[in-house]
Amino acid sequence: MEVPNDIMGRYLDNRRRDLEECLHSLADNQFFEIEKIGHQIKGNGSTFGYPELSLIGANLELAAQTHDLETLNQSLKEFSHWLTIQH
Repeated sequence: MEVPNDIMGRYLDNRRRDLEECLHSLADNQFFEIEKIGHQIKGNGSTFGYPELSLIGANLELAAQTHDLETLNQSLKEFSHWLTIQH
């Protein structure tokens, strides 16, 4: 089943806000917020046809749980790149 364009557009807008929230949370060492967002993305990325986004979400969630700054920074770069290649 294909997701209508307006719903997909809102989904991607929400992910852009998630990225901004993650960046602000990282700057404030609020790892729980990143973990929560990563968990949500992990769960809904594949539902919307983006299994690679689910993987990014899983990486964010785990890195936030363990306060792994290197992986968090890398995963946020991947998340940002993923968003730039979406329409």
